[in-house]
Amino acid sequence: MSEFYDYNPLQRYSRRQTPMMALVLVAIFSAMIGGVAGAYLAPTYIFGRLLPYPGGASHNPSYTLPPLQGEGTTIDMLAAGAAVQVSQRVGPAVVGVVNRTRVSSPFGSYQQESTGSGIIFDKTGLIVTNQHVVENATEIYIVLSDTIQVKAQLLGSDKRTDLAVVKINPMDLPPGRRDLSVVKFGDSSQIVQGELAIAIGNPLGMQFQRTVTAGIISAVERTLTLEDLTYKVIQTDAAINSGNSGGALVNSRGEVIGINQAKIGITGVEGMGFAIPVNVARPIIEDLVRHGKVIRPWLGIQGVALTPASAQQYGVTITQGIYIDIVADSPAQRAGLRRGDVITKYNGVELTTFDQLIELLNATGVNGTANLEVRRGNSTLTINVKLEVAP
Repeated sequence: MSEFYDYNPLQRYSRRQTPMMALVLVAIFSAMIGGVAGAYLAPTYIFGRLLPYPGGASHNPSYTLPPLQGEGTTIDMLAAGAAVQVSQRVGPAVVGVVNRTRVSSPFGSYQQESTGSGIIFDKTGLIVTNQHVVENATEIYIVLSDTIQVKAQLLGSDKRTDLAVVKINPMDLPPGRRDLSVVKFGDSSQIVQGELAIAIGNPLGMQFQRTVTAGIISAVERTLTLEDLTYKVIQTDAAINSGNSGGALVNSRGEVIGINQAKIGITGVEGMGFAIPVNVARPIIEDLVRHGKVIRPWLGIQGVALTPASAQQYGVTITQGIYIDIVADSPAQRAGLRRGDVITKYNGVELTTFDQLIELLNATGVNGTANLEVRRGNSTLTINVKLEVAP
């Protein structure tokens, strides 16, 4: 006998055909089993045991990112309704400012109207806004949160800081509206990059008055130059559009930390708005209320910061300092400064820019003494100047 089964490849045999539906079900079931094996079994039992994790440890199923520490993140505050609470607290004190200007043309005169925003900071009706909002106004009107409109008086404005103060008389309002809502000023020196920032104002006019936008503090102590004037500003990505000027930039506690001023309006640039820090604004506001202008110390010079090229142009041998001209009948002239002098140091601080000199003058204040190191020709002099009130 043969030890093997007989095998005849030509032998025909019959078999039972499997229904098509059964094949489909088997395929689906097999795919599900394969998916489970690929998604769970392979990462769990192969990677990290038999093979390394692809791309490093961040793909390890047991690895988790550390949670954010503490509470009060921007997302937390927004989720908790911080913007809602700030809007309810500060919104009624943010007003519309309407500037009506009489314009003359060859065809006669006509009235032109522009709008901005303002902030009520005192119950007597004092409102701070931007100088450019009320510039050249023949009439100023304030629009309150309930659309009540009342005439305002300009107390003073300051182009250098782009700030102005106007006043309304609460007695001109209906009896139920004379108790004005006011804001609380915060401390802009305490703000940090990344904290919540909420802007409230009237973008594009009264149609969208008291619009609230939220973002973060993008940067502090930015330098912004507008029309040859330089400002120290807060940068935020909270939307600030035309008409927001003079409105409030507020922190999560409902304190005003800045006065909205400008945005960069270049195609392709978004989320770059700027506000005047409230710590810069407060002394300016106080001067405008008390004096109708800003009381600044006055040295009485005009000057330019030297560079190697300008030093050669002016015929001086040093390349750093402030090359000056003298204003007639000024403190500088009375102290003995001359045209062509170069101020190299102010109270012991080396000078490199004219803006630096302005900051040092403001820090010294009216009636303060400026100790100047001056280069005149090949000689170095020390001259003391008592600062006076700027005319």
